[in-house]
Amino acid sequence: MALALDAVPWLEPPFEIFEFKPCEWAAFHVTAYKIGKMNIAPRWPGAPSAKAILAIRLFVDPKTKPAYPHYWDITPSRLVSQLAAMLTRGIPPGAYLRVHRDVAGPKAHFSVEWAPTV
Repeated sequence: MALALDAVPWLEPPFEIFEFKPCEWAAFHVTAYKIGKMNIAPRWPGAPSAKAILAIRLFVDPKTKPAYPHYWDITPSRLVSQLAAMLTRGIPPGAYLRVHRDVAGPKAHFSVEWAPTV
């Protein structure tokens, strides 16, 4: 699924960016989602002070993330593309979205799946 930056709305703050750890699974009990864009401050040498990127906001069950806000913002571009394709097909009732990151850095790849439990 191709997403165009100019075709999606801006996500409203506060931002809650999830930092995926290499070689670890993360699980989300997703109840809804929103595809949008946000500005980030890249950290690499010579980077612009701000850059607009595509992101997906995953709204999660408050029991699995009791602290406000009850969502996570997902920003890695490869993962955003994968998740957009999965989420637009529907969220399986009661399922958890599981995400695995292979390596650190911008060359990371992700495995994603729906699972009945964490």
